[in-house]
Amino acid sequence: MMRKFFNVRGTSDFKPSETLFFQEINQQSRNICKKFGYEEISLPILEERELFSKGVGEVTDIVERQMFKIEGKDIVLRPEGTAQVIRYYLQNSLYKQNDFYKFFYLGPMFRGERPQKGRLRQFHHIGVEAIGSDSIYIDAEIICLCFEILDKIGVTEKELKINTLGCASDKEKFSVTLKQALIDRKDELCQDCEKRLEKNPLRVIDCKNKQCQKVVNSLNLEMDHLCPDCKNRFNDLMSLLKDMNIDYTYSPHLVRGLDYYTNTVFEITSNKLGSQDAIGAGGRYNNLMKSLGGPEIPATGFALGLERILLILSDIQRAKKLDCFVAVMDKENAKLGFSILRDIRNAGFSADFDYKNKSLKGQLRVAQKKGAKFVVILGEEEYKNNSLVLKNMENSTQEIIKYNELIEELKIRMKS
Repeated sequence: MMRKFFNVRGTSDFKPSETLFFQEINQQSRNICKKFGYEEISLPILEERELFSKGVGEVTDIVERQMFKIEGKDIVLRPEGTAQVIRYYLQNSLYKQNDFYKFFYLGPMFRGERPQKGRLRQFHHIGVEAIGSDSIYIDAEIICLCFEILDKIGVTEKELKINTLGCASDKEKFSVTLKQALIDRKDELCQDCEKRLEKNPLRVIDCKNKQCQKVVNSLNLEMDHLCPDCKNRFNDLMSLLKDMNIDYTYSPHLVRGLDYYTNTVFEITSNKLGSQDAIGAGGRYNNLMKSLGGPEIPATGFALGLERILLILSDIQRAKKLDCFVAVMDKENAKLGFSILRDIRNAGFSADFDYKNKSLKGQLRVAQKKGAKFVVILGEEEYKNNSLVLKNMENSTQEIIKYNELIEELKIRMKS
């Protein structure tokens, strides 16, 4: 017996309706990013491992466990896009050409996750990076941009969770304070967090182990570690978000799982996703440039997960409706029907045809399944009279019109 093959665990096949919706999300995201003044870049899937160990952090789940490495090489499949964009920025010395850049990118990322709902080994990101400004207005802009993309594609139920880690000095102070608070409770932590407590205490806050979360939630992690400037900066940003009518929840336990973050960090979550509830996340990473060998240049950004967005939206929202389906009642009319099909497509409408010689009833079922708004029916009587039946599938009404009136009629009816 021939072996049956399946997709690799942790990857997804997109069926046609999902592929169409996936493409729509990408295009709508492109349009919105361009409206906000961001330029698209396309970067390779392969990168050096050290880019992420230095940028993301050696003591992070991504670097320690999740990177797909090319055998025999110090090359990996990219696990995230921010460090990669900064590599591109530094490699091309863009800071010598201009003092501010706004980029966006779309494409696959790869992590050796334990596959589950919302966690895949190959997934796709819409990423945005603004490089060269430390202004709270650019922080507010990227959050606004993130929300506009989600609103446009129909994600209505979402929550913005936001926190600040403070500047590099504040973050170091926070790390020391956290270690002191947890050292006497080390035995209550998982084995991974016992190691994290020594090397990178902030990673304990991000642990998904329920016992570790219980310990962390018992701590007071308010803004005591922040310097006055960082505290004022965060309060000003919160005020700005209120002015923009963007609701948020202050979440002092939010640190994100990547070492490059400083100051503002945020997540956008949905209660429709279960435990893996983040649709997207981002924040400021003012020290990443320097850690990768470049000058000290501030930056901020976010990424949205497309597969998680697909999980949230219903099949009805995903469905791409067909403008028109051409149905013929007998084989003799097929040639004319096929010619009409081409006329409809040449006019810019999406259209399809019966290629299986089904009955009229069968063709109407196909048209309904494809979500056709209109069906053009060509029968013997219509053929003799140079006319056709135009059926509205949404209200089940129909009328007879002349061949040469079809395109104009479709143009009028598609607008209504």
